[in-house]
Amino acid sequence: MEALLANANMPEENNEPLTTEQEYELWKTNVPLMYDFVSETKLTWPSLTIQWLPDNKDTPRERQDLILGTHTSGEEDNYLKIASIELPTEIALNSIDNNGNNENENVRSNIRITKKFRHDLEITRARYMPQQSNIVGTINGEGNVFIYDINQSTKQTPSKLSYHKDNGYGLSFNPNDRGKLLSAADDHTIALWDVDHSIEPVVTWDNAHTDIVNDCKWHNFQSNIFGTVSEDKTLQIQDTRILEGSNKDNNDSIIMKINTETPFNTIAFSKHSTNLFAAAGTDSNIYLYDMRDTSSPLHTMCAHTDAVTSLDFYGQEDGIIVSAGADRRVIVWDLMEIGSEQVRDDAEDATPEVLMVHAGHRSAINDISINETIPWLMASAEEENTVQIWKCSSKLQRVGGVPEPDFDMLQ
Repeated sequence: MEALLANANMPEENNEPLTTEQEYELWKTNVPLMYDFVSETKLTWPSLTIQWLPDNKDTPRERQDLILGTHTSGEEDNYLKIASIELPTEIALNSIDNNGNNENENVRSNIRITKKFRHDLEITRARYMPQQSNIVGTINGEGNVFIYDINQSTKQTPSKLSYHKDNGYGLSFNPNDRGKLLSAADDHTIALWDVDHSIEPVVTWDNAHTDIVNDCKWHNFQSNIFGTVSEDKTLQIQDTRILEGSNKDNNDSIIMKINTETPFNTIAFSKHSTNLFAAAGTDSNIYLYDMRDTSSPLHTMCAHTDAVTSLDFYGQEDGIIVSAGADRRVIVWDLMEIGSEQVRDDAEDATPEVLMVHAGHRSAINDISINETIPWLMASAEEENTVQIWKCSSKLQRVGGVPEPDFDMLQ
C-alpha cells in the first residue's frame, strides 16, 4: 500500500533542512490532499494529556467531548478541563467516500472548553473509567491521584489518593474490572487502587523497578495482567492473581521481564489479540512482542527520528498502531503491510507499514487519543499549547475501504 505522508512535497533546495515553521507552512498547503478533516486550537496553557470521551447519548454524534489538563508552571491555577468539538456531519457519520468526496470539506471546527475543575498542581495524565465514563482519574507533579465526577459540580472536592512521592505519568483504568486503577511515578513505585471502595492502595510495588516508571497499562482481555516500562531499561508484565490469598512478596507477581538497551517510555496492548503488545521509547523505534515468547521482538518499526512518547492500538480495526514522539510526528502504522514489496520511490519515503505521517505539529507531542466511535478520528496535544483534531484521508485504501470498481472503464 502506498503511504500518504503528511510532510510530502517538501523541497530539498540547496539541501538545507527546513525550519519548523517552513515545515508547518508546507504541511498546511497539503492538508486538502491528506485529510478528510483537520482542526487546530491554540490553548492558553499546554496540556500534557488528551483523551476522547465516549459518545453521550443525550447529545448529537456531531459533538465529541475530550479530557484535557493544564500545566501552568505555577503561574495560574491548574484545571481538569472538558472540551467539545462540533464536527461536520459527514465526518461524524463517516459518510465520506474513498475518493475523498466531502461536501463540507471546508468546514473547520475548533474545540471549546465546556467545564473546568480546579486541580492541585499540573495534570500529567487524565483518564476516564471505561465502565462509568463520568469518573475521571488524574495524576499530578507530586504523584497524587485525584478522582473526579465530571457530571457533578465544578466546585467539587475530588477524592485524593496519596501514595507516590514524586511526579507520575503512569495512569490506567482496568477495562475489565470496574474501579481498578493503576498509577506509577518517578519514585520507582506502582500502586493499584480500587477507587469505588477506598482511598488506600490495594497493592503497592516499591522495588519492582529501580528507576522512574514511565508508563503502566492494563491488558485489554485479561483483567489481572498489566505492563510497566521504566528508565531502568526493563519492561515488566505482572499478574496480580499470584498475590491473591498469599503472603508472597509483591514482586512475585512479575511473570515476564524484558531487558532493553535503552529505556521505553510507553507500552500498549492490542485491542484485538490477547498475545500482541508494543513498546517504544528513547531510541525512536516501535517494538512488537508476543506474550507467548518475549525473548526477542516480533518486529521493529522505524520511522520516528526522536523519542516516542505515546503509543496505542486502534480499536475498530485489527493491525493498526498509532504512535507520537518528540520529533513532532504522529505515525499511523498498518501491521498488515509488514514485509510488503515497495516501488523505489515509496521505499525512500518510509517502510511499507507506515500508513500515514501526521506532520502538523510544531513541537514535541505530549499525548494522543483515538476516537472510539468515529473511525480514524485522532486527537493530539503538543508542548506548545496546541491541540489538533484530524482524520486521515479516505483516499487511503485501509481508511476508505476497498474502492468499488468502475465497470464503465472496462468497456
